[in-house]
Amino acid sequence: MSRMGSGENWVGYQLIVHPTLHNWFARRDCPVPRFLFLDQPSQVYFPPEREVAAEMSINDLSEDDRSAVKRMFRYVFDSAIPTFHVIVTEHADIDEEWFQSAVVERWRGGLKLVPDDWP
Repeated sequence: MSRMGSGENWVGYQLIVHPTLHNWFARRDCPVPRFLFLDQPSQVYFPPEREVAAEMSINDLSEDDRSAVKRMFRYVFDSAIPTFHVIVTEHADIDEEWFQSAVVERWRGGLKLVPDDWP
């Protein structure tokens, strides 16, 4: 992977290959799970220091990086088909209708994927 360039390239390759393969398998009714789980694909656009990145929003990015994040999510959004679902956990929150309509839950203000009171 290190010879393939930046983290942005790595994410880009994965976002092209995974949906393409999953759609190919789905069209052939192969016994492959019909979902893809992506965890924070936009993180390559934020600084590596966790405490700084956690406090940033997409609006803090440069215009080029903001556009790249929007294009990335638009591609993911457009690659989903009725028999294939993409699940994304993400901090970036794009203020566009197509993005907002796909948001199912916001884990903020104490609301978490795994609540604190679970054993």
